[in-house]
Amino acid sequence: MDIFNSNRKLEELVMFGVDWGVFLRHDMESPISPFIYLKDGENQYIRSLMVDGDPVEFAFKILEKEEKPFQQFIIGFEGNLVGENNERTDAIIVHGYDVTQEKGVVLGQMFLPKEKGAFSKISKVTFLGSPELKMPVKVTDNPDYSVEEIGFNGIALKDKKTGLVNYVAVLTHDNPSIITATMKRFLRSKFSSPDSNKLSGEFKIQIPDNCVKDESFLAFAIKNAIREELAEENTKNWSKTHGREVTIEAKYNDKILFEAKSNHLNLSEEKSEEGFVLSGLSTAELDLAFVAILQIPNARTNIEALTKMSKLLAEYKKRGIETPDKRSKTAESSSSASQAVSKVKISQDIKKNPEPAKKWWEFWK
Repeated sequence: MDIFNSNRKLEELVMFGVDWGVFLRHDMESPISPFIYLKDGENQYIRSLMVDGDPVEFAFKILEKEEKPFQQFIIGFEGNLVGENNERTDAIIVHGYDVTQEKGVVLGQMFLPKEKGAFSKISKVTFLGSPELKMPVKVTDNPDYSVEEIGFNGIALKDKKTGLVNYVAVLTHDNPSIITATMKRFLRSKFSSPDSNKLSGEFKIQIPDNCVKDESFLAFAIKNAIREELAEENTKNWSKTHGREVTIEAKYNDKILFEAKSNHLNLSEEKSEEGFVLSGLSTAELDLAFVAILQIPNARTNIEALTKMSKLLAEYKKRGIETPDKRSKTAESSSSASQAVSKVKISQDIKKNPEPAKKWWEFWK
């Protein structure tokens, strides 16, 4: 069953939305704000929603007044699904649509939130239905649903001493979801191959050329994908059968994003370099990071700015302190940051929100 109706553009966008929603939530102790992500060819825009009711219904009302052109769009929010034991389980839910098709698709990813323990995904992505497009369908002759294929090259390197094969895989794409999905398919194909007995178990993943805008998102997606592959039955059975370790290393521009190894005894080791670490910063340094994000061009619609701000707000909350725009200017550590905040021009879309306007970074509170 092709739930995306042969629309690969929509498929890529929806899967990205699920992964991005999970990424936003993994380091927060409260629900994410609903969002709309619009795509028109190479152009893409994000809208944060402040709504107490049905986020899907509210999103379609917002889209009626949207000035930017778009062909595909997703609506993402946090909700609940029924788990294996019939219990309510937290989930990221994403509705995806193409304006040239009558029906969309809804996917959900259940998870254990950080406030209930260590964050973790539960089970796999779930198909939840094909809802009607709640706006007029755009009639188009021969609509283009094709996508830019990922740049991929898998290189087999035979060890002269052991005769076993190591693999280096080079992947180039601007979408972390596409990179991780391709990496997982590549790894699974090798462990399930008739020639899997020739594998050494060592894999190196290379992502070059500054192809991804949000390195933090990429690092998170890669880390999760590698952990999931090491936990796959095929991978564990291969290790048990041949008594060899599985080692997977992923680099971005020659910087290690994540490295993990697991053996037939189910022991594992991990190593990673975090791209946006806040735990070691002083309050003054947090405030400077806050101001720096506000000064990113079009910050409220910039994915990297939004994801960094979500982590920053979580760190402020964890420490029990307000953001610098709400604190008094008496504290020396935050006075310069507070003054800088007041000078930053924040554009707000008041027409689209009948509620009292919030600054865009407050959508996460």
